[in-house]
Amino acid sequence: MDALPVELLRLIFSSCDPPSVRTLRETNRTLADVGYDYLLPPKFTILGYRDDIDHLHSIALHDRLRGSIESIVINLAEVDEYYARHSAYCQHFAQLPEERAALLTSAFDDFRKVQRGRKTADPLHTRSDDLREAFTALPNLKDVAITFTQCPLDDSVVVMREVYDMPNCRKMDRPLASTNLDTIIFALHGVRLSSFSVDRFPLEMLKNKVQRKHWFAHAQSFDSLSELSLTLDPSGLVGPSSAVMAVNGLGYLLQVASQLKKLKLAFHPYSSPDSKFALSFRELLNGFTFTKLEELTLEGVSCDEQDLREFLARHNATLRRLRLGGRGLATPDAASSGGIHLYEGNFKSLFAGLHVKLPNLERLHLEGIFECEHRGLPSHETYNFYPLTNESWESVPCPRWVRASRKTINCLPFEQFVRFGGSYPGNALAQNF
Repeated sequence: MDALPVELLRLIFSSCDPPSVRTLRETNRTLADVGYDYLLPPKFTILGYRDDIDHLHSIALHDRLRGSIESIVINLAEVDEYYARHSAYCQHFAQLPEERAALLTSAFDDFRKVQRGRKTADPLHTRSDDLREAFTALPNLKDVAITFTQCPLDDSVVVMREVYDMPNCRKMDRPLASTNLDTIIFALHGVRLSSFSVDRFPLEMLKNKVQRKHWFAHAQSFDSLSELSLTLDPSGLVGPSSAVMAVNGLGYLLQVASQLKKLKLAFHPYSSPDSKFALSFRELLNGFTFTKLEELTLEGVSCDEQDLREFLARHNATLRRLRLGGRGLATPDAASSGGIHLYEGNFKSLFAGLHVKLPNLERLHLEGIFECEHRGLPSHETYNFYPLTNESWESVPCPRWVRASRKTINCLPFEQFVRFGGSYPGNALAQNF
């Protein structure tokens, strides 16, 4: 086998899982040498309760291994133990008491190990220099994702994964989360990324003068981004002036990312899960246009119809796929809640305008509760959409929570109307809740 061309050996190694790579390398010296570059998977995960930064730092300083890392996931998720225990008990209430007790005891033993690890591991924000040295030494690093919502334990701990799926069980120390995010953006200074995501960004960070200055100074990595996904939590904002300042700061960061092809902006207010965040696209971007934007997702927004339509129309030359709404902070067995609210205008006018303004649109997806502020008037519209595709535009089965009593519908008639015209489907599908 060692007589095969190196290119073919590389192809073989690229198809192997990690245990197979190690076994194959033990065959002979040629395979050991070729397989060296396949020892590490391209994705590296940093968990808050382990010394993963030391591990990453060692890899980054290794001449051959550092080229293996292409993406990094930083998992800073935590749960509130009180709510986690109650949620886990309710989810497994139907089991026999002995089975339930054994299952929950095992799961929370793992949880306590994680908690002990957090106390002994160095906090991420104390390792800013090591993290920066590691990031800048990884020549193929292109993708960074920061999560505060995904379970850090492996798939075998089903109970804890179910707990992390419940938004009310997730815990965030907002000052600590802000400090850690400041550390990460500092460490990324000068790194040319392709994608960056945060699934719970404390929006109040961008109204604080010191943190705004810090992010503006170290956000150069955004200017090379082709994908940006920000799920923003505005729970820490107090008063309209704070919201305006935070939105202006967010707008500055977005304009730095001028080369975006894919953008997601979602608002998940954990302090009021069913509410929408009032957003003015004029204040956010002041007429700025993403000249390469092909895919856009907007979720959990309350806005003016004309303002939204004008923002979307500015991207008519490139925009191909549009997602409005999403799951929001719904529990796994609840209908999607991350829709769109119009405080001025209505959806009939919006979708009719998009039919004219977005002639190149190939896909439109709507999910969650859509409502305009016209109660009691003939122009009032309310819809509850269930998803047809995931965020990768792959078809998904009809969710288990879809039932006639919830009056949920799919968005296909609206997609057909926006793309091809015809009679407006909302007249027949409008709902009252």
